[in-house]
Amino acid sequence: MSADKDTQAVDRPAAPSRRRRFWIPGLMMALIVGALWSPNLLRPPPPAWTVYTNVKGQIRRVLLSDKSALRLNGASQVRVVYEDNDRRAAMGQAEAAFTIMPSARRPFLISAGDRVIQMRSGEINVLRQTAQSSAKTVLTISLGTARIYPNDRAAEGIEAGPGQEISWTDGQAQPDVRTVNAANAFAWESHSLAYDKAPLSDVVADLNRYVARPIRIADPALSSLRFTGVLTLEGEDVMLRKIAAALPVEAKALPAEIVLQRPTAKAVKPRRKPNVLMQSLLKLNGAKPKPLPAPKPLPQAPPPR
Repeated sequence: MSADKDTQAVDRPAAPSRRRRFWIPGLMMALIVGALWSPNLLRPPPPAWTVYTNVKGQIRRVLLSDKSALRLNGASQVRVVYEDNDRRAAMGQAEAAFTIMPSARRPFLISAGDRVIQMRSGEINVLRQTAQSSAKTVLTISLGTARIYPNDRAAEGIEAGPGQEISWTDGQAQPDVRTVNAANAFAWESHSLAYDKAPLSDVVADLNRYVARPIRIADPALSSLRFTGVLTLEGEDVMLRKIAAALPVEAKALPAEIVLQRPTAKAVKPRRKPNVLMQSLLKLNGAKPKPLPAPKPLPQAPPPR
């Protein structure tokens, strides 16, 4: 009995030493991990994006922190962030004009769909239209040089300068480039829209930023009609009449929307038959006068006797 107690007394102190052997390596591992991650823990968080939005039918002007200027067309959203190595913007459904102040150290990068626009300085207009079936971006350069390349930098991209328009649809292999009057792309800043052989679908997409009731093209074949002209941002009826005067379409106003459709044939009213009295009057008015009968000769006086 006493031997068992002595054995228990000798065995008990051994348990703490075994536990100590388990937690010491864990403490050493935690110290090593903490040393490796301490620079990341002390690093400040990345700067947050600033979101700029605008309501339908209005123009908003923003002065950015580097003195660059951002102008937002109606119903637009653009995100901007300034980092140590670059300045960035991301286009949502929007139209925006950028006046970019020069910086040799930090380029200005604008993400639009699956491509990035890179500039050092200059003035550009970026239109980003998204729909369920596709998303399209149109870049127009007024000043400076821009390079457009894929997000993944899989290709070197293309370079464009003043007076050029670069457009692409997400997933398209290569953007389309053409020479344009760059001032037309900035006309919305003076409350007008200028077009040079623009598809009717693009014109309608622009107008939907301003009108109260959305405009819809009834026949998809009409979407490719080309419109050239200037639309002053005034009443929707006036703008639609200008379009109808240039293209074979007509606007049908409904309570919830305006539908652009092919012109309907106007019914020709039948001519009314004139009544009997009117026919008599017409006959009398149209009858030729009968010639008067020749006068009878007067009787001659007898000769004198």
